[in-house]
Amino acid sequence: MIKSLFLSLILWLSILNGSELHSNYYFDTPLILSKNIDPTCEKNFEVLRIPDGKMSYRVNAQILLKTFELGGCPIETNKVRFVNFTKEVAHGLTLLEQQLKEFFKHTYPTIEIQEVHIFPRGSNDVLPKEIHPIFDNNSYKANRGTFYLLDDNGVRRYFDFTIDATLSALYTTQKVTHKETLSTQNTLLKPLPFTTFRAKPLDSLPDTPYRFRASLQENVPILDRQIEPLPMVLRGSKVSVIIQNGAVIVEFIATATQEGKLYDIITVEKGDGKRSRAKIIGENKVELQ
Repeated sequence: MIKSLFLSLILWLSILNGSELHSNYYFDTPLILSKNIDPTCEKNFEVLRIPDGKMSYRVNAQILLKTFELGGCPIETNKVRFVNFTKEVAHGLTLLEQQLKEFFKHTYPTIEIQEVHIFPRGSNDVLPKEIHPIFDNNSYKANRGTFYLLDDNGVRRYFDFTIDATLSALYTTQKVTHKETLSTQNTLLKPLPFTTFRAKPLDSLPDTPYRFRASLQENVPILDRQIEPLPMVLRGSKVSVIIQNGAVIVEFIATATQEGKLYDIITVEKGDGKRSRAKIIGENKVELQ
């Protein structure tokens, strides 16, 4: 009984110390050996052979797990269900990976990219001479997707990609309400894992005053679609009303009964309670219509 428990403990420790299986690997020859997947494995045994002509091959992770167990070199699946093996293209993917990084850095200046994976579809064994990846309009919203290149004959060559990255984003530090102004008191810059976004996260406070378009809970990342510029005139604020008749200019103070941005027509209420229509021409400044 004690001997059985001892052996079980050794097996558990060996599994615990095993390397982790990743979801993607590149290959240059069809024969995949154990050290191609786990360089720390003491034995270099055959794991699988990629069928002839295959540029990519998908395997159930449990099959690889069992193969390594039988080979005496336990490995962790790390919750990976399937493993993709992709052939290295003849010209390499270094330049393509660099352009992929530049695409995301242009959208997210604060992004920190740890790893990039690019997987050719079909028989993309040679990249075109001119490499200019073309992305979908919404590609920047997710850490995985598809792009294509035009080869030397003008034919589209598709690639899948994934990136592991984090970026700095503004989070709410408290519950915020509709029309509340963004400030350093209710926002904080924090790391955000890059996964899939409905819109672009904010990485800094805007140069001009903005407010929240809806209420948000505490400690959530702020997306650009959740904010809007602060109107030049707010409802209930005092505005300077200008009346111009030739060279004569008359100015008085009234109360805005509506909010609005530059050149919007709103209603203002004079001191005697009468209302008039006026055009916004500046911050808290309107021109009577």
